[in-house]
Amino acid sequence: MIREPSFDDEQAEFYGEAIDALDRAGIRYMLGGALALHAYTGIWRDTKDLDVFVPEGTVGQVLEKLTEAGFETEITDPCWLAKAHSGDLFVDIIHASHNGTGPVDESWLANSKEISLLERRAFVIPAEEMILSKIFVVAKDRCDVDDVLHLIFAARGDLDWGRMLAKIDEHWELLLAYLHFYRYVYPSHVHYLPDPVLDSLHERCEQGAETATNDPPRFRGTMLDKDSFAVDVEEWGLPDERTETRQARGCEDGEQR
Repeated sequence: MIREPSFDDEQAEFYGEAIDALDRAGIRYMLGGALALHAYTGIWRDTKDLDVFVPEGTVGQVLEKLTEAGFETEITDPCWLAKAHSGDLFVDIIHASHNGTGPVDESWLANSKEISLLERRAFVIPAEEMILSKIFVVAKDRCDVDDVLHLIFAARGDLDWGRMLAKIDEHWELLLAYLHFYRYVYPSHVHYLPDPVLDSLHERCEQGAETATNDPPRFRGTMLDKDSFAVDVEEWGLPDERTETRQARGCEDGEQR
């Protein structure tokens, strides 16, 4: 629904205390989730959490300062997620996508957008990085396809496509799939998708078809949802690229979504 963010008194106090603790410590951070989606689209949906994005090297300091401010804190998944909570309300401290890709770096901070929240100055993650993180959220219990398409439409295509293409790297086919979703949903607004971007991605498709090989075999279904594609790994013997990606980052156990 298009409306302004609204919080009950308990939420406002909790979120305000978390933001103040980070600001007092001089920590550079960005907000994501519902607040970032609203900043770029005007869409607001009620939430019980505050998504805080920081580079991985900042997570320890964030947890320390929130602990000092009276929050209970924990590292939920070392590959991407920590939490600070009080009762039913919590802060997610995020430094990468849930599958271990897309680490938060200084470019996120450099391209963040300033907003006003609870009479405070804050910043939200860039629309481009929000899109690139949300395209991996395709599971039975949660799917962010609508968010991705709304972000593109609301921006009228005015996005840093060059940065997105550079960052998506080997997962470019997933971005192309979403652009085709967009073309289907918004056929009267395909002009929001720059032709050079589509041409570049389609050219990669053609080149990939010419050089495709099954040696060694690859399977990326678990990069989207490890549960939906568990049968491919457990019964059909396909490689689990999600686990390989996490292990490469030193995150072998305790995965959380």
